[in-house]
Amino acid sequence: MESGDSLRAFTGKWHAAWPEQDVLAVFVPAGQRELVSAWGALLSELHESLFCLENDAVRQAKSAWWIQELQAMSGQSARQPLARFLQVRDAPFSAMAAAMAEVAALVPVKTARTDELFRILTPFAEAVAACEAELLGTRSGAADAQSIIGQWLSMRMPHGLAAFDRATVPMHLLARHPVLADSETAKAMRRDWLRELQGVLELQQPENWYRRAQLRFTLRRIAVFAHRDTPKIGPGHAWDAWRSVRSGLRA
Repeated sequence: MESGDSLRAFTGKWHAAWPEQDVLAVFVPAGQRELVSAWGALLSELHESLFCLENDAVRQAKSAWWIQELQAMSGQSARQPLARFLQVRDAPFSAMAAAMAEVAALVPVKTARTDELFRILTPFAEAVAACEAELLGTRSGAADAQSIIGQWLSMRMPHGLAAFDRATVPMHLLARHPVLADSETAKAMRRDWLRELQGVLELQQPENWYRRAQLRFTLRRIAVFAHRDTPKIGPGHAWDAWRSVRSGLRA
């Protein structure tokens, strides 16, 4: 099993990007904290390689490498520290690899509407949710997958609007706000996109406690990004984390 500085480098990167995870860790049972942090960090690394790299060749190569690592995890032969730590647990990593490959072939993902974007990303999110449920000993459902997609999309905000794929914003919003360089137009685009994400996510009730926590954190981020670039941690995050973990322990 992977441990030590190599693992903490990646989990620390994830917690630095989403400091809400530090709050969550306070309430997670000690025996699961490293697992939870490693899983979140792995998903963050996959998200970065799949959606965030501007150069097509680099993005395709890194995504292909991660797909190979996910496949190798099923045979416990992966090399990356997060993958090595997680692969000793029984989960359908190979299905996750196959689903990621389908999305990688489409990036940058361009869709006409928000529902179409969620539909395209759903098979990968469902594979992620299935692995997550196995790792945490919980269940997964449609709401878990939808919540995962919402978190992925929110992770591109706010700076992704100026990136190569315009943060994957659907075309109906790009057509409504065509001049992203204009600050007022960019703010309007941000508000409209976040409103659509919020509308989808507020309807979700994930099966597992970890995903419930991430959904609540994501909704708080969406609310903040409508007004400013940087989220701040407050008492509400502790309430979200406590409620989520407590519901899992009682289940």
